Amino acid sequence: MLVSQSVSRKRVVVVGSEGRLGHLLLKSLANHHDVIGLNRKHLNLADPKSIQSALAELRYDFLIIAGALTGVDYCETNETEAFLINAEGPRLIAELSKAKCAHVTYISTDMVFNGNKDSPYTEEDIPDPISVYGASKLKGEEEVLGTNQANLVVRVSWLYGPGKAAFPEWIIGEASRKTDVTLPGNKICCPTYTVDLIESLSALLFSPHKGASAGMFHYCNSHPCNWRDWGQFCLETAKNFEIPLRVDQIAPINLSTVGAFIAKRPLNSAMATQKITEETGIEPRHWKLALHEYLIGSNLFAGHMGVKITT
Repeated sequence: MLVSQSVSRKRVVVVGSEGRLGHLLLKSLANHHDVIGLNRKHLNLADPKSIQSALAELRYDFLIIAGALTGVDYCETNETEAFLINAEGPRLIAELSKAKCAHVTYISTDMVFNGNKDSPYTEEDIPDPISVYGASKLKGEEEVLGTNQANLVVRVSWLYGPGKAAFPEWIIGEASRKTDVTLPGNKICCPTYTVDLIESLSALLFSPHKGASAGMFHYCNSHPCNWRDWGQFCLETAKNFEIPLRVDQIAPINLSTVGAFIAKRPLNSAMATQKITEETGIEPRHWKLALHEYLIGSNLFAGHMGVKITT
């Protein structure tokens, strides 16, 4: 994995170091930088005293907020907690970091958009979240960039990768147990492979030719797809490995018919990535290439088939 080229070692704090992205950031960046991981035991984003205690005496050059309250439906019924963790906590972190002359990166989401656009969203499009989760993350973006314009926000979508089970593990598990599996065919987005994301994050932050990037960027793998097609590709790959499945084809359904969802989801939250390519020179690869690499290179088929998906 490309992380850094000819860059002096920096002190980097990763908040949310036990999460899917945070865990991999900790492992990847440690090859080239002095990395400090802060999990929920060390820093509780909902507790200002915990944030103060964790960061007050800590010296660092960069801090990445990879932790968040990401349960979309949970946020919908726990609005105060969602804004504490996704907005107020990051604001305080940004303030403390500014006093240390340290750069902050806030990982955000495609769900800040309402989904009504019929093409991928750019960084210039005006956010209009339709869920508490999306609104809390948008507020977090505003707080982090409002505190220091030199900070960075990177929106991602449909995150998966090594270290923690996500949608690919879940859908293969569903197909191995059930004879009828459905997924929305009208929900469009772009999967994001954490390994690819970290390569671009590293280029944004640790370029040997310029300082850390600032402002708003979108990152996801290329070519939007619908939820059903993402799941279908997972099953087709599993079948190539002769994984016993009880379902060959996932039936497409309408997003509005998913009764388990409490919060609204945007129909189309695909994001354009031209800006980050212009900034880093890295062009995100097709989501199928990234997903195939992940599936064949991981121990996916050895377990992790009981994970519950909340996004």
